[in-house]
Amino acid sequence: MAEVRLRKKGYRSKLISSLHNLCSAQELLALRNIRKRGYLQYFFAFPLAMSFINIQDFILNDGIGVFGLGHTTITFLAFAIGAIVMFAFSNEKNICATSKISAFVTAVGFVPWLFLPDGYLALVCDVIFMAGVGGCVSCSSFSFVFMLNNAERFFGITLMILFIDMVELSAGFISISATTQKIFALIMIASLCVCMYLSKNTDYNGTGNKAIKKFDPSIWLVLFIFFSYFTIRITGFYAPAFQHPSNAWLWGILALALIFCCIILQVVFKRSIWTMCNVFFIASIMSHLMWYLKLPEAAYLFSELKEVGLLITFYLLGCVTNKFCDFRMHKRLILICMAVLGILFVGIDLLHMTVYTQSVAVITAAILFVVFLLLSPAFSQHLFFANWSKEFRQINMSSLAVGTLQTNVEDEKMMPSLDDTNLSPREKQVVLLLLQGMTLRQVAPELGLTVSTVSTYSKAIYKKLGINSRAELFLLFRRPQAPEANEFIIKD
Repeated sequence: MAEVRLRKKGYRSKLISSLHNLCSAQELLALRNIRKRGYLQYFFAFPLAMSFINIQDFILNDGIGVFGLGHTTITFLAFAIGAIVMFAFSNEKNICATSKISAFVTAVGFVPWLFLPDGYLALVCDVIFMAGVGGCVSCSSFSFVFMLNNAERFFGITLMILFIDMVELSAGFISISATTQKIFALIMIASLCVCMYLSKNTDYNGTGNKAIKKFDPSIWLVLFIFFSYFTIRITGFYAPAFQHPSNAWLWGILALALIFCCIILQVVFKRSIWTMCNVFFIASIMSHLMWYLKLPEAAYLFSELKEVGLLITFYLLGCVTNKFCDFRMHKRLILICMAVLGILFVGIDLLHMTVYTQSVAVITAAILFVVFLLLSPAFSQHLFFANWSKEFRQINMSSLAVGTLQTNVEDEKMMPSLDDTNLSPREKQVVLLLLQGMTLRQVAPELGLTVSTVSTYSKAIYKKLGINSRAELFLLFRRPQAPEANEFIIKD
């Protein structure tokens, strides 16, 4: 009776296996999953609010200041105060009311501002409606997380990014009159206020049932991507590689086309968001490399392409927060993000005064990418191949307390067993070794077979099980990652 002992897998083997699995992971994001009735207000609210804040400099004229502060500084402070106040007082029971209050404050300040000439009264109205917009951003962040499904989050943020890029690109070479700017602002603010006003308390019922006692590891992994994006973006403020060349509009159009292609490929080929994470990191590094090669246009192109990082950051944060957090934990998560971002802004600004920022930026981007790759086993185990990761391929992330716990119990009962398959004894041995993360070359000596023979076995296994990849094999047997400490004995 022959015995095969699975040896404890080293980190390098786990890393290679994880990279292979992550490359083959899939997600299902289809436009048909965007709900047309009862949810469009939530679909547009957050993208509209965030878009207005990001392009306000292009559609609002810089008016007068006061107390030595510039107009932009004052309106940003008003926005921040409004966002903090509404965020602090929002909860599951009053989120609908705070959404309507935010919309009302925005309208009260915005309507008279439309007709007032530049002056102190216009500044007061500007402060009021910007505070209201801040409240809209805070309230819509809850609807973005708790009301939307996976596809709605993805395509909502996609629209936001493409819209912001198009406005910024247009502002660079199209002269827009003050009247046109105000009409444009009116359309955006009116749409935002309508979306906020249409929120319903009944839609939020049950969102308080998802709390866990501590952050799930997947949340920390998503936060790593979040902080990586903003670290690279903030260091890029001072990096020559990210500066606009003289013909930036032409390269900006090309960059916008590339971002659009990335999104189309993501939807068509159904690759995991992990793939777009790599696009973000590689684009960041390539922008610096092109600058060192004295190709400023190409550097600018890649620096714009890195904005896919904003898409994956918001998408993953929305999905994972919906899965594991309630309102209170969502607040804690946002507070952590804001605190760290504040530290990053101040720290990088101070560093810029003493260090050549281009070197800091490229080293930072390279280190973060290496760390991202080294964390591949963690991303595989706790995020893209966790026991709940199949929900990325579903329309909604299920409730942790109500859905996942019950589903896990049912999954354990329904979990397929090798004994229930029509695999031969040798094929079962190959499956068990593959589930430990071994490659075909590693399986061969364990079983005393050639690599080509093992490859033949694996093809037969996939055909019998009705699957097409190693990733599907892991999902089929609910085995995202083999326990490091366990050894398995397989007898012939």
